[in-house]
Amino acid sequence: MKKYAIFLCVFITLALAAAGCQRSASKAPMVTPEFMEEVGTLLPVDQQIINATMTAQAIIEEFNMPTQMVLNPQGTQVAVTQMPPTPIPTPTATSAPTPTMQTLTRPQSWAVQGGETIYCLSRRFDVDPGDMMAINNLYAGSMLHIGDVLLVPQTGAWPGGDRKILDHPDVWNITPGETVYEIACAYGDVWPEHIIQANGLSEHYDISGMQTLQIP
Repeated sequence: MKKYAIFLCVFITLALAAAGCQRSASKAPMVTPEFMEEVGTLLPVDQQIINATMTAQAIIEEFNMPTQMVLNPQGTQVAVTQMPPTPIPTPTATSAPTPTMQTLTRPQSWAVQGGETIYCLSRRFDVDPGDMMAINNLYAGSMLHIGDVLLVPQTGAWPGGDRKILDHPDVWNITPGETVYEIACAYGDVWPEHIIQANGLSEHYDISGMQTLQIP
């Protein structure tokens, strides 16, 4: 009976061993694109770092953008490109456009304003001062008064060559008591209407509270 029990144990052991030999070995999973997507990259960590560094360098060379290596949540270094800030456009300073002066022609008559003389009006209107006095029955030393209406000759020209006395455009520093008409006389060929237009003066053209005038 004891021999029979030993024999039975040996038989069972051999049977189990034979069954184990006949079982097929487990196979390694096939590497497919789907499998790669599930398990991620199979590259060693060192190779991943090298690849990321090469990518960063390529970005720098291609786009001239600052790039640095950082660790992602998985502990792997990746290249991060720092986009340069968008430059804020600087407005171009522009000067105010110079207004186009109105076209003026020699008037038939003129009402004398403060500071005006026969020679001032003759320069401005480009007429001979002798003709100006003759047509108005004036003589050397005649005094003009504000409001006097003078006839303006429609022929002739200023005999002295250049009618300009001071260069312009210019900036005039106002002295208390001066008028636009007097300042126009100081420049010779400047019309008071142009000074009024250039400075946006309102009628009655009071400049007592101003310091300078733009002379076109």
